Amino acid sequence: MTRQLASSDSQSIRSRRLAMAMAGLALVLGLLFTGAGVFWVNNTFQSQAMEHFDRLADRVQADVQDRLNAPLLGLRGAAGVYAASNSVERAEFRAYVQFSQVGRDFPGVRGFGFMARVLREDLDRFVAAERADEEPAFAVTAMPGSPTTSSAPDLYVVKFMEPQARNQSALGLDVGADPVRREAIERAVATGEPTLTRKTTLLQDQQQSPGWVYLLPVYRTGEDPSTPVQRQALLTGVLFAPMLVSEVLQGAAEATQGQADFELFDGESLNAQTLVYGLDGHLAAGRRDPVSDHAAQHRFSTSRPVLAGGRTLTLRVSTTPAFEAEATSLMPALLGLSGGLLSLLLALCLWLLGSSRARALSVAQRMTLDLAHEQQRLLSIVEGTNVGTWEWNVQTGETRFDERWAAITGHTLDGMRPLNIQTWRDLTHPGDLLHADGLLKQHFAGRTPYFDCELRLRHKDGRWIWVLSRGRVCAWGGDRQPALMAGTLMDITERQTAQLALRNSEEHFRQLFETSLECILQTRPDGQVLNANAAACELFGMSVGELRERGRGGLVDPGDTRLQALLDERQREGKTRGELRMLRGDGTAFECELSSSIFLDSNNAPCANIILRDISERKRSEARIALVNAELEQRVGRRTAQLEASNRDLQEFAHSVAHDLRQPFIAIGGFSGLLERRVTDDRARHYINRIKAGVRQAGELTEALLALANLSRVQLRVQAVDLSAIAHSVMDTLQLEEPARARCIRIQEGLVVQADAMLLRLVMQELLGNAWKFTSRQTHTEVSFGLQPAPATGTQAVYVVSDNGEGFDMAHVDKLFRSFQRLHAPQDFPGAGVGLANIQRIIARHGGQIWAESARGAGARFFFTLGSPGM
Repeated sequence: MTRQLASSDSQSIRSRRLAMAMAGLALVLGLLFTGAGVFWVNNTFQSQAMEHFDRLADRVQADVQDRLNAPLLGLRGAAGVYAASNSVERAEFRAYVQFSQVGRDFPGVRGFGFMARVLREDLDRFVAAERADEEPAFAVTAMPGSPTTSSAPDLYVVKFMEPQARNQSALGLDVGADPVRREAIERAVATGEPTLTRKTTLLQDQQQSPGWVYLLPVYRTGEDPSTPVQRQALLTGVLFAPMLVSEVLQGAAEATQGQADFELFDGESLNAQTLVYGLDGHLAAGRRDPVSDHAAQHRFSTSRPVLAGGRTLTLRVSTTPAFEAEATSLMPALLGLSGGLLSLLLALCLWLLGSSRARALSVAQRMTLDLAHEQQRLLSIVEGTNVGTWEWNVQTGETRFDERWAAITGHTLDGMRPLNIQTWRDLTHPGDLLHADGLLKQHFAGRTPYFDCELRLRHKDGRWIWVLSRGRVCAWGGDRQPALMAGTLMDITERQTAQLALRNSEEHFRQLFETSLECILQTRPDGQVLNANAAACELFGMSVGELRERGRGGLVDPGDTRLQALLDERQREGKTRGELRMLRGDGTAFECELSSSIFLDSNNAPCANIILRDISERKRSEARIALVNAELEQRVGRRTAQLEASNRDLQEFAHSVAHDLRQPFIAIGGFSGLLERRVTDDRARHYINRIKAGVRQAGELTEALLALANLSRVQLRVQAVDLSAIAHSVMDTLQLEEPARARCIRIQEGLVVQADAMLLRLVMQELLGNAWKFTSRQTHTEVSFGLQPAPATGTQAVYVVSDNGEGFDMAHVDKLFRSFQRLHAPQDFPGAGVGLANIQRIIARHGGQIWAESARGAGARFFFTLGSPGM
């Protein structure tokens, strides 16, 4: 079209008779361009409005999700009360809820409660116990509207419900009689995760509007169940928080300034039955269909998932008239009007055709620049992949290589000229030419979509390099003969070298297997013997054929019960090590030490390598030594019993002191909260806040003292522990508390140790929690956890947690791991001062050490090792 306009302009200069026709053409073209401009501007405004709406929807989605998950903080706090105490009494639970300020900090939450799982045969004992605990009128009642009889073997009875004044009717209810609540409770208990019920109505709501109940299971203190059966057996009870949706979400869209409306649906289906909340109420009482009527009333609308309590809810955000009024612009109309006037002026002013030609040339230049930019982008992509490119005119034999193609072979393009197909053939290894020609013929015949060939090229320095040449025909002649072909060349010498090294490694293993002085068997998991080396044949006094014929059943003493445990461990861990009683070919038995590991053969079938050693003589020596050690062990046992009794007395004293001090502190904190709400004088509130701060600090000290007393009581349960997964979990929890903090978290993957999972989680929570706490004043938080490179082979692995926080003076490092010692003021960084002391005890129980390096203002690094647990 631009060329046509330039041609018309040239003709108008040569002949005035075409002026009127040119003016008409200019008018038509002007109107066409104007229409395109109006369309583009309108689309631009539409896109901007859509982007603005997406930002509003993101804001509403984040606000709704935060509000729905807010009660979980209160429930986890209550779970902390249970974790810190062997038995939570009614007064303790009431004090916690009063201190939590439910109405202020958790809008829409009618309170926090605790329900106990009671077997039907234990119901009378449960009721008697509750009546004895400051609730003489306690009675178990069924949920309103639930079946009068239930065949369930257990009940979930509301034991505590605070604030009790507005939740009196809920006390003693059998919540498990309601199918909706029971399904959610059983799911929470089985998974151990926070759970949200389906839409329901709350007893505390007279309007019977939609609501939910947030559930959090609580398990026995010090236990870490991992299966549904274990969780059911170790269940203490279920914490819950009834939520009224209309109050929880009240004011959720205020940040959008009235430009966004939203509805919340229970689940992923959008219908009147799943609707739980509508901001503007236009879908209330089922007067309208949520799907069919919605699209016709709003300019933009989107559905977003909201995750709460293990369930996916659907949030639909829509625009409002206020949004549409702001998004509407007169710019397209003004552009159309001005464009039409301009087109008329262009038609009347013939001399502007010259300027139109200049604009056309400018557009052409921009297109040329765009084409050059695209070519440069393609070149950058090719250079980034580190491959060379080539083109081949199949008809003439002419070729084109780029500099990277030449560099792979050690040449330059100037040094390789003239470039043709013979250049490539001269560089190719003679043994690979026939194979390459065959693949080319297959591609030309259409039997393969690509030419794909691995071959050797001669490098400029005389050595042979392996390359992968890949291409395809991109142009065909009229007789369906290939005309032009293009492709890439990649250096794969390192890959070929690695494959050769693998083959050499396999040959090395074969020679080691055959010549080793150790006895080696290769078997299937079912006990079939595949192969045996000479040392194994000599040990058993049988040939390889006889060993295969007997199999595991004929080589292991049938009376040795250790076999099954070793097989189970190898199946579970992939390897095992132990001792067995084996049988020789003549029937004599001998004690044998073995190690076995699983590997996959070339067919991906599981096999096992078993290395054996005759330890009969060593066993006889050990028996003699055992007799000598028996008397020594008796002496050590008597002295150990005396030390354990003394240590047990000290632990019980510390536990008793910490437990007896907790109740007064809870009462002081609760009454301080009540006084704070009633007192208006600023000085008095200041004193009350100081009392509450002192109570919190004293509470932290008592909790620390209790933790210190309980630490040595915990029995180590050694298992495989993924430190990397624990670190990720701890940091995710910390980041949820301050999601806006700028941070850089680096955690090394794949760090697995043999240790107690619960105690190591305490170690990671303390170390990473300290790193997060002491970097709170930095503009950019940096926290890392990983394995420090070992200085020498065979040394213990050293794990390190580092940060860029406040740090400390190394002159005081000797106080760092002492109980109740602090290096920073409490008002700067809160804490009881016993966390690192507990961590040192945990590390010591695992046979390891912990130390620290730091400087004031330069962050801190905590190092620890893990030896054999229980040392």
